[in-house]
Amino acid sequence: MKTLSLVVPCHNEAHRLDTSAFVAAVERWPWISFCFVDDGSTDQTAEIISHLCRLSPAIHSIYLPKNVGKAAAVRRGVRHLAANTHSDYIGFLDADLATPLDEVPAFLEAFERRPGLVAAIGSRWPHLGADIRRSATRSLASSIVKAVIRRFLGVPVWDTQCGAKVFTRSAAAELFEHEFRTRWLFDVEILKRLGLKRLRSEVLEIPLSVWYDVPGSKVSLAALVDLARLLLRC
Repeated sequence: MKTLSLVVPCHNEAHRLDTSAFVAAVERWPWISFCFVDDGSTDQTAEIISHLCRLSPAIHSIYLPKNVGKAAAVRRGVRHLAANTHSDYIGFLDADLATPLDEVPAFLEAFERRPGLVAAIGSRWPHLGADIRRSATRSLASSIVKAVIRRFLGVPVWDTQCGAKVFTRSAAAELFEHEFRTRWLFDVEILKRLGLKRLRSEVLEIPLSVWYDVPGSKVSLAALVDLARLLLRC
């Protein structure tokens, strides 16, 4: 059976972390495990993660003494999994579960259907039958960012910023070897590292059936600063 390990970056998520959902997932699917990375939280996040780890051997944790940003936290988790586990696939998922855990099996199914695939990435494409809920403000901002990314950075992906991405073990080790230049738009850097040829043939966008814009999501002006940095370097 193919196995999957997911990094879950957390910074002050004590009031939004659905512990029961993660416990139910490892009990339901013997092929999944989680690595929570506490990114210097100042609330009760560390205690909650510690409790989760005691509930299941499939749940692990890393604690960072100070906040380093989502990019560095995810990279730390991915590199840890690549070096210390035998998982066939490694990915990351937002702690708020805007992408519900029920969507995860579709990522593994994509690898089974498409030999040679190196990455399966979530897409919040509002297709028929999908339940994609986003605030009007965030939807507009996201559309602008996506348009700029496709036009000026040459990334042929409809939704670069969905916080659910899965890679083969070897691809994860390669793509996360070096530090990222940005704290929030590192997803774009990952896709740029893959290169245009691989993006067109070895990466598949997975249309999500459900995605909720969870209140309190940490989207800020920092993302726009990151975008400016990427544009200046392209």
